[in-house]
Amino acid sequence: MYKITWVFLLVGLLGCQQLETKKIFSDEIAAEELKHINWNAVESYPSFPECQKCENKTEQKRCFEQQVTSAIYQSLATHQVVLQDSLQEKVIVFMGISAKGEVKIDSLKASQHLYTQLPKFKTWIREAVFSLPKTYPAQKRGIPVSTSFQLPLTIQSE
Repeated sequence: MYKITWVFLLVGLLGCQQLETKKIFSDEIAAEELKHINWNAVESYPSFPECQKCENKTEQKRCFEQQVTSAIYQSLATHQVVLQDSLQEKVIVFMGISAKGEVKIDSLKASQHLYTQLPKFKTWIREAVFSLPKTYPAQKRGIPVSTSFQLPLTIQSE
């Protein structure tokens, strides 16, 4: 009988202790993880098929910007324009690439002088951007994300 009393006492002591456990929900884990993500940086930049072979982010970004710039300049070169004055302007194209790889122009920053000399300039830029090859979106943690960037262009007459 003496042994039975100790067993009941031991079981009674262990049964009274509360194990502290906390139920963690997937939403809480995701919310905590989101706090540590740098949303201003992406793992891979938007790219074109030609840029997929680039080994690092810097090369990939440079390739993407060069492809866009080249496409815009080639498209602008197809328009025959006669200007009244010489022209040397810096234009900034604000572009967005959706998570689906859709390219759009958010806005253009250029002088009024440029728009006076080239009234169809906005249309030409839009045409050039919409004629870009298939675009792969930027990625963050392997998930396609929307991005935006600024592309400086220099427009000058000969």
